[in-house]
Amino acid sequence: MRSQVAAASLALTLAAFAIFAASAAFASSASSRASAVVPLDTLLDRAAWYLDYFVDEFENVVAEERYVQDSTMPLPSFSPVGGARGGGFPPPSPSDAARARHRDLRSDFLLVKSPDTLALVPFRDVIDVDGVAIRDREARLANLFLSARGASVMEQAERIGAEGARYNLGNMRSTLGNPVLGLGVLQRTYQARFRFTLAKDDRASAAGVSVVEFKETASPAMIRGEAGRDLMAHGRVWIDSATGRVTKTELQVEQPVIRASIVTTFRLEDRSGIGVPEEMREQYTFANGNRIATVATYGRFRRFDVNTTEDIRTPLGTLVDEWTGMTLVELPPGRFTMGSGSSEIGRNDDEAMHDVEITRPFLIGQYEVTQQEWRTVMGTAPSHFSACGSGCPVENVAFDDVQQFIAKLNAHVARSPESVALRQAQGDREQSGPVGSRQSPRYRLPTEAEWEYACRARTAGPFSTGENLTTAQANYNGKLPYASFPAGEFRQKPTPAGTFPLNPWGLGDMHGNVWEWTADWYAPYPEFSFANIDPHGPASGEKRVIRGGSWYFDANSARCGLRYTHAPQDKGFSLGFRVAADRVR
Repeated sequence: MRSQVAAASLALTLAAFAIFAASAAFASSASSRASAVVPLDTLLDRAAWYLDYFVDEFENVVAEERYVQDSTMPLPSFSPVGGARGGGFPPPSPSDAARARHRDLRSDFLLVKSPDTLALVPFRDVIDVDGVAIRDREARLANLFLSARGASVMEQAERIGAEGARYNLGNMRSTLGNPVLGLGVLQRTYQARFRFTLAKDDRASAAGVSVVEFKETASPAMIRGEAGRDLMAHGRVWIDSATGRVTKTELQVEQPVIRASIVTTFRLEDRSGIGVPEEMREQYTFANGNRIATVATYGRFRRFDVNTTEDIRTPLGTLVDEWTGMTLVELPPGRFTMGSGSSEIGRNDDEAMHDVEITRPFLIGQYEVTQQEWRTVMGTAPSHFSACGSGCPVENVAFDDVQQFIAKLNAHVARSPESVALRQAQGDREQSGPVGSRQSPRYRLPTEAEWEYACRARTAGPFSTGENLTTAQANYNGKLPYASFPAGEFRQKPTPAGTFPLNPWGLGDMHGNVWEWTADWYAPYPEFSFANIDPHGPASGEKRVIRGGSWYFDANSARCGLRYTHAPQDKGFSLGFRVAADRVR
């Protein structure tokens, strides 16, 4: 791609700009911020995994963009021609060109995923120029993405993007005008090309945000100039220390005829947990003294479909079993990094980091199974802490006891499917069924991977709360805090379900209270990637995996990645469970 502005020449080509969707997904905003300094390697690792999740959430999401451009010198610029509405661009004529210093563009901006590679190609479809409409927005996108298939989609996207560039001041075509370009330096495949250093904290940023400076040192460069020349980039990125979410990027490149600076700020989109572009500011300074400054703002994010009305991520649905009163939350499929990094305090050797993909939605108990729910199904009261109350988690149950509980639940559902009432959040997708539809759950225990997926809830730290877990956030032995954090309360018994704040997916007591049985036998994590798609652990073993820590154990035991075991026949005063389920239509 080439760019010409008056007498100055700019040719900036984005070389292999691709945020590769490796197999991990996160990160939702953590409910609390760490006060400790996060090491640079950890920051970069979390940011890389965040980008994988960002790609999953942001591909084919459409944003309305207002792109205002100002030049210090009048530049030749095409003006919109009457009669072009809905029909694309007519051939420009000399009378269409005028010299201008200001341009106000309104566009649809999105990243289009290539059908042949893992690249996301930035795509801008101009809708009106200085208030004059040039095409029909929804008809244009529908024709592009619904009628076309395969490589033709990419070809059309590139053609329309090239057409739209005609309306820039001076007909400037540059791949730098892309609000997510600065994220590329953090992708795992590019990090080795850059030198990263921690910079001073930015007092204007939110708590827990670290500033990282970068400088590109290896060829091929992420950005190419004239004749394929490397344009080494440098700048800064602002990274949320707990989640890896990027809140701001600043990218700069220079060549003899031009210097360019692009600064993008991102705002948290609550439902998806990603930072979506909010504002992009560009500054181009040319050798002839001319300067072009642009400000692009973004809003009305929606995932593209025929009606272009779908939210970025659908609210999670819930299912309530009327016999027991248990509430289950439906989690979406996704990818995440299971295990813990080598720098995580308290890490054990069996927590090797590996990528896991959950390919189907599943239900998981919002809380641990309570004493009342156990009594309803089993007619017994096994808990050591029976005086804690009916709302406290059941404990002192062996793995085989739990299997009997699940078998009775499923038998009851088979006899009385009308006992299950579906209550879904507003806007739930059709795939989960309409509100009130009869969908019977098939109960089971969560696999170890499903349990950690639910616990992390798209966060990246040791806990879903960030770098630390306090006794105001979970029930564990506060005399034994995590790392060097202050001690807290030791309650010496379980607490009722719902006592503490829920994690970002609306699940309670994923950290602490009582250990939770999972369905898996214990074994080292598999080394082959194909074994990490909906993993279920080995077919046999000596001990089952339990997760989550308890009121009796230290904070370290409650980490998302920690693995613990018990023989199936074991019972204990801090050993309970929560159910999982699959929908059966």
